[in-house]
Amino acid sequence: MDKGSQKLKPAWGGNSPQAEAARSRLLEATCRCIERCGFGGASISAIAAEAGVSRQTVYRYFPGRGELARRAVFATAQSLHDKITSHVALLSDPADVIVEALVLGLAEIRSDGVLRAIWDRDSPSGTVAEIFTHPTGIAWARRANARAIELAGWDDDFADTAMEFVLRVGLSVLISAPPERSDEELRAFLYRHLVPGLGLGALDEMPPRGDERH
Repeated sequence: MDKGSQKLKPAWGGNSPQAEAARSRLLEATCRCIERCGFGGASISAIAAEAGVSRQTVYRYFPGRGELARRAVFATAQSLHDKITSHVALLSDPADVIVEALVLGLAEIRSDGVLRAIWDRDSPSGTVAEIFTHPTGIAWARRANARAIELAGWDDDFADTAMEFVLRVGLSVLISAPPERSDEELRAFLYRHLVPGLGLGALDEMPPRGDERH
């Protein structure tokens, strides 16, 4: 998705494109607003101005700001899904898959312009939590952690609640006060507390790194 700073031109000028193309342009405009002005700055008026259309046009394709923001975040998160899938492809223990996916995911959220903007202190935490725990968010987490779910042999019901738990832990790490943890410290924390909570066993020490894992 293009998240540049330039507005899309020319404006639609009354000749609306196909619905999917229109939604895509509005999502791109939403991403630019979020990246430049923060989550709170992505109002319907700002998004409409960024896309060069009227507020009425925005509402023609999306019911409101919340749905636009949610869709924009998940569109941006598609590349994160691909990175996670590639990162855990060779891991054979479900605990390793979930921990590594979460560590990478949190690092990417902090470094990506759009995703990072969501965690600004002025962001409405309720909306952020809704994005994370919305059924679409849980479905995204299931896709990103599909290897762990398969390795663990979880059924659909358990997989849904497990992914909700993982997302809630990730959310708390992102929005809670310090201590700040390095990636290695975060791994140790997750193996000690998250892994047993998922029924994957308790580890007194982190597993070996690199090829020794496989």
